[in-house]
Amino acid sequence: MNPSFSATTPSVATHDFARVLSPADDSARSFDLLAELARDLRPGVIFPICFDALLCVRQTLRAPEVTTPHLAGAARVDPLLCARLLRRANRGRRAAPVTGVRDALTALGVDRAQRVARAVSCGQIGCARQLSHVDELSRRLWLHTLRTAAGAFVLARRLTSLDPDEAMTAGLLHDIGAFYLLDRLARRPSAAFDAQDVNALILEWHESVGESLLQSLGVPEVLIDAMRDHEQPRARTGMPRSLSDLVFTASVLAGGASELYDDPVCHVSQRPAPTRERFAGLLPEIEQVYGVLRRGAMQG
Repeated sequence: MNPSFSATTPSVATHDFARVLSPADDSARSFDLLAELARDLRPGVIFPICFDALLCVRQTLRAPEVTTPHLAGAARVDPLLCARLLRRANRGRRAAPVTGVRDALTALGVDRAQRVARAVSCGQIGCARQLSHVDELSRRLWLHTLRTAAGAFVLARRLTSLDPDEAMTAGLLHDIGAFYLLDRLARRPSAAFDAQDVNALILEWHESVGESLLQSLGVPEVLIDAMRDHEQPRARTGMPRSLSDLVFTASVLAGGASELYDDPVCHVSQRPAPTRERFAGLLPEIEQVYGVLRRGAMQG
């Protein structure tokens, strides 16, 4: 289990942060970092995903006529936009929660959904200008996210009775904590971390930070449950049955921690090669869906 990270109180061990950041960091500086991160976990939090995602959303919003299918394609390239649409669609809702992009857009309608997208996009533009030096890492995280979302969609559609759109949405949100951490760490004046430092910190904390972030954003609990502990090894490596199984398996198919963070220590259940061999028949379809997602064209 990852250490917990509270949206109201920095309850993690500050010495662990100090050890990851650099040997010279003291616990006071680490505590300040945790306190800053905790304070900023609020419903209106803004952070960029990566330049390619931002460009895709901006191009969609500049179209002469913005339709629901266009917005669906844009929402599926940006985890933060996806989460904010879900929050708005579930506001004041007494019926079953909205857990997929398609249903969120249906509930909101084009005008309201477009206003949400414009607000998120405008906020991200201001942030993204300061983060060009980490664009390579943010893009790598983004491509992994899209591959995971595509894998979850195909696995759900072919192997389970679960809603593929809900599965894709869960895959899209599973690493949102990594993008938030990368943004906050990279913009700190004292942040003189090399790629290995950043990778280690994100790998250690992105699950618990992401869980707190999604709770702050008001995302339905079923989607938070699906991403919880997705980097932790599983005893059973058979066919996926639950939404959590889908996210875990899809993330491993997309490379998992061993490829994304160059983590050499992983359980057999977390190794991409045997997982890809087991689901080899679905890989071409996953790659096709991934390509559609990446172009912002997943409009159904």
